[in-house]
Order: sequence, then structure tokens, then C-alpha cells
Amino acid sequence: MTGDHSPVAIAQRGSWNTLAPGPMVPFPYHATFSLEEYAAIRRGLIPQEMEDKWFVFWEADSLFFHRSWTGRCVYRVGFRHTADRFEVAEATVSAEQYRRRSDRYEPALLDFLIRGLLLRQSVEFPMPAGVAGSAGLYQHLVAGTGFPERTLSGNRTTFLTRFKRWFRL
Repeated sequence: MTGDHSPVAIAQRGSWNTLAPGPMVPFPYHATFSLEEYAAIRRGLIPQEMEDKWFVFWEADSLFFHRSWTGRCVYRVGFRHTADRFEVAEATVSAEQYRRRSDRYEPALLDFLIRGLLLRQSVEFPMPAGVAGSAGLYQHLVAGTGFPERTLSGNRTTFLTRFKRWFRL
């Protein structure tokens, strides 16, 4: 790992060890962002500790999401400027180095990563239907965060509810 890993550093490809993206396939993700949000998105994200699961950087009008431990590229998001906003022009996901989920789940996870990790907004973590075990553990493995979860079927599990179940309170 090279470069400055402080929270104020702007992420660049050389800020972290990454692998070149393999084949990518498009999936439906549509979002628009204000000029302020776009500026924050372009700063990216450099992992600060072992729990940080993503390295995100901006390059050539695209945002790249790499897993921090493996360096594998999972998402690439292209943007375009429209009037006073920026919108997603294309979103792609790794076709080989990632266990891809449904076209319903991938946009929800990508939106969480952008809004929760990059923009630091209070958003719910999307839980895919059928994940066995602890929702909190799954969220930690995927995102390394402690946001409240929501399943795509609309059920919501709060941290307090999970805590009470875990410790049988």
C-alpha cells in the first residue's frame, strides 16, 4: 500500500494496491447527484483500518470500487454532467471476480456504498433475500459498517433488535 491514507486524502489509483478490472457487465443503476455530492464522490475512499472493505477512486469520469483486501474491482460507475447535476451514465459489475447478485440487489448495494460510505448519509444497508445467519455479520463482511439494515422485501431490522436477539434480552 502506498500514499497517504488520512481521511482528507483524495483517493487515486496508486493510493492502494489494486488489480486491473476484468470483464464487466452493465446493470441498471440510475441516480443523480448535486454538485456538492459529486465533489465528495470524486474524493473517493481510502481504507483506514482492517474493517474498511472498500477502496474507491475517481479516474477518467468514472468511479471505481475495489475490495480493499483483494484489490479486485467490483464496480465501475460512469458519470455525465446534466444542467446543475451529475447523473450515472453507466454502472458495471465484475463478471468474474465477484459473486454477483440480482439486478435488483446490485443497484441497492451500489447506492448504499455511494450514499453511506462516500457521502456519509444515514441510509439503510440493503439485505438480499435469503441470506442465512446474522444480518449484522453479512453487512460487516460486505461493507464493514453498522448501518441499520433493510431486506429487499421491505422488512427492517434495527441494531437494537439484532442486539436483543443476539444476547437474548
